[in-house]
Amino acid sequence: MSGVMEIKVIRRRSAETRATETATATALTTPVCAEREQCRLLLNTMIQGLVDYPETISVAYSVGERTTVFKVECDRRCLGQIIGAKGKNISGVRAVIAATMARKGIRAIVEIPYYCIET
Repeated sequence: MSGVMEIKVIRRRSAETRATETATATALTTPVCAEREQCRLLLNTMIQGLVDYPETISVAYSVGERTTVFKVECDRRCLGQIIGAKGKNISGVRAVIAATMARKGIRAIVEIPYYCIET
């Protein structure tokens, strides 16, 4: 991203005429990146609290246009504890992360290895 976006603003001055103005706005990348990093740390802390081997947990994220994908890397020994009975642990974690990021207007997806989301 270049950090600068061009935004077209259309205002109706009268019923017959319309004026188009072009404004330049700076993208708010720094606060959004800080929010994503804060959410990554929250996810890391929550998952480390669930497992017996917290040192094997790492969380990375990739950024799309309006979606952030959090990828959790873990040891196979921890996988059952992260998923929980019938997927309740990971469902709860996903709900918390999705709600946290939704307040900022960002869609969030939590992926863990070896476990796909059922649709």
